[in-house]
Amino acid sequence: MEGIVKVKNASYSYYEELILKRDRFKKEAFQYQRAYVREFGELILKVFEKKIDCIKKKKTISFLQTAKNHGVTVNYDELQAFIAAEMTEYENQLEKMVEERKNSEEIGELSESQMLKIRKIYRRLVKLLHPDINPRTEKSEQLSDLWNRIVVSYNCNDLKGISELEVIAVSALERLGEGVQEVEIPDLEEKIKETEREIEMIIHTDPYTLKFILEDKDETAEKKASLQEELDSYEEYEKTLDDIISTLVKETGNKWYPN
Repeated sequence: MEGIVKVKNASYSYYEELILKRDRFKKEAFQYQRAYVREFGELILKVFEKKIDCIKKKKTISFLQTAKNHGVTVNYDELQAFIAAEMTEYENQLEKMVEERKNSEEIGELSESQMLKIRKIYRRLVKLLHPDINPRTEKSEQLSDLWNRIVVSYNCNDLKGISELEVIAVSALERLGEGVQEVEIPDLEEKIKETEREIEMIIHTDPYTLKFILEDKDETAEKKASLQEELDSYEEYEKTLDDIISTLVKETGNKWYPN
């Protein structure tokens, strides 16, 4: 199972280790993002929902003000259609945030031994199918799709899934007649440098750097306090907008607007 691809270049082993290291950091970044959503997701959603409420009311004010300036009566259905069209992008964003929070809550904790099994299986699969190691993966739709599924299982800590995919991968390679070959990787030294740069980028940017908030109790508390302060600010702003809307509704003679 280990040895589908071999190369003569001495730098190959280092390159392979770099790929494993890069992918591990990518996975950790993915997990930090999920942990961040679990920790702060509820407050973040509340802030965004309140922000959407304020945006809706600002757009309502704009609509009512325009009607007032032109001396026309506001049609409630027209206003609703206008707001719905203007808010589509925000509503889609909110839907994605809700889905992300739901997904983050569904991920269970694994034991250290289970995590070790995942890493070992992934290491074996890298030797077999990683596109940077085995160029044939990108040329085969079947192998490419299989590799994408492996990456998803690895990122999601899906031990059962990645175990099953290893069996599928070995079987697929056998069916395709893949044997032991010597493969020379073009521009290997440049690929090594590029992978090193990728690693540096990953560990010094979000979502990987979210670990520093998650692993520090003071930072976590400060982040929650900041989000609560932002929520309070939007709630106060919403009251101001409600007052403006109420005034405009009276001035334009519209009694249908639900305060």
